[in-house]
Amino acid sequence: MDERGSRLELVAELTGHTDRVWCISWHPTIPLFASCSGDKSVRLWKLDGGNGTWSCVSVLDDAHKRTIRSCAFSPDGRLLATASFDASTAVWERDESTGDWECIATLEGHENEVKSVSWSASGSLLSTCSRDKSIWIWEVVGESDFECLSVLQEHEQDVKMIKWHPNEEVLASASYDDTIKIWREDDDDWYCSDTLKGHGSTVWAVDFDQTGNMLASVSDDRTLKFWQRRAPDDNNSALGYRQDPKWHCIATLPEHHSRTIYSVAWSKVHGRVATTGADNCIRIIEQVQPTTTDMPTFTVATTLIEPHGHSDINSAQWCPLDREGLGSLLATAGDDGAVRVWRYAS
Repeated sequence: MDERGSRLELVAELTGHTDRVWCISWHPTIPLFASCSGDKSVRLWKLDGGNGTWSCVSVLDDAHKRTIRSCAFSPDGRLLATASFDASTAVWERDESTGDWECIATLEGHENEVKSVSWSASGSLLSTCSRDKSIWIWEVVGESDFECLSVLQEHEQDVKMIKWHPNEEVLASASYDDTIKIWREDDDDWYCSDTLKGHGSTVWAVDFDQTGNMLASVSDDRTLKFWQRRAPDDNNSALGYRQDPKWHCIATLPEHHSRTIYSVAWSKVHGRVATTGADNCIRIIEQVQPTTTDMPTFTVATTLIEPHGHSDINSAQWCPLDREGLGSLLATAGDDGAVRVWRYAS
């Protein structure tokens, strides 16, 4: 707890994975989330509303030959995508009659490890990124068919993470080349509309706020940065250039963690930001609305030390459900193989 009275309370400690847990993804409509691991499996954890306990309701372990690095539910919750170091991405669908999840498609094309997978807000596009420096954009063209629309190759190094804008078909990517790139579509052709520079080392993760007009990024340089989208310069349109918004760094929290920051999650329910990393800490950041300027400021509301013992914390994700207090839940995953659910109390 900090001087503001904020704290993270442990709700559940979930075990079952036999290797480090890399990523968490919440279901968009029910209190359930997926976790993926170096044990080549995905586990689905669900809340029993009757007694308030969490339990594993499914294990998906027959699609990948190596570590599953990333997982993501589609916006309607019907599909789950999993990205693996075996260079493939699997798409799973839940059978409504049996409740079982079946692998309905395997997407191949990356030369090596797939590091991240993300769905667009409409659910019609899926994006993957890889150590091969490329980003692939796939279109859902049928019940189980996916067509590659574009391969984006402007990053100079390993692409660590991708994240779709919450409302628009705009994609952000974070890379080992220390940059973030923003991608947009123009007549079926995808292009980089902005490159965000400022981090001094690998950018591990990014996340948008609820409006999509701000972006948070975390890095090996131990900083948390906030970026704001601003309207394009009218002079550019007069010169015949594309009128793309540009992103400007509006705040930096230096030495935000004492070691590499691996994960950042911006709640779409209450607007708080969670970060985790190699220093075994969870930090919660609140935005302070200014009274005299339109420039927001950010402050650390609480820090939890060693929530996963001495293990790196690879992922933190806020529950997206704005009901029954569920939006205050934060799930974290670590090298200790455990998944923990916390409730943020302010």
